[in-house]
Amino acid sequence: MKKTLIVAGLGLALVIGGSYAIFSYKGDKTEAATTTKQVTTQQVPKVSQAELDKAAKDFYQIESNQNGDDFFYYSMITMALQKLEFKGEENYHIPLSVEVKRIQFDRANLQYLKNKAVELKASEPYQKILDKWLKGDFSNFENDYLTIRNIKDTNPPSPSPVQKVRTAEEEQKYIEHFFGNEGLQINIRDWQ
Repeated sequence: MKKTLIVAGLGLALVIGGSYAIFSYKGDKTEAATTTKQVTTQQVPKVSQAELDKAAKDFYQIESNQNGDDFFYYSMITMALQKLEFKGEENYHIPLSVEVKRIQFDRANLQYLKNKAVELKASEPYQKILDKWLKGDFSNFENDYLTIRNIKDTNPPSPSPVQKVRTAEEEQKYIEHFFGNEGLQINIRDWQ
């Protein structure tokens, strides 16, 4: 009888202790996931509806003349002009290219494109690059540009037309040239 009581007591203790360990472990996982989510949310500043509305106007000409993935291709290539200097470029004009309306590389424009990419189910490479840029990750920017460029190119990849990635000072001159002092303030707010 004593053995039965001892075994039952040990069994009960194991069940209670095991339950406590399981429930407290799940609680730690939930807390850790919540903490991670909060950190991610705080890293990317919010974009206002007014900024998204302005972005829609900036992209209207491209959007109305293109469909599907072409819209993302031309929009992202146009924005990348701010960060890249091309071979033979003079006063921001790229040889053998048509002059296009310049669109600032800012968070509102990137967020607008990301929202459109989700809505229109854009190809994965566009969405991955937009996610990377929205996080402020511009590492390997020339490769991002070439990836976008090569999505539409059915021929074997041609040599890169990129001379170099602009320095921060060169990029500020570009922004001032096309977007003025307001553009410089937006750049400081978004990326510095």
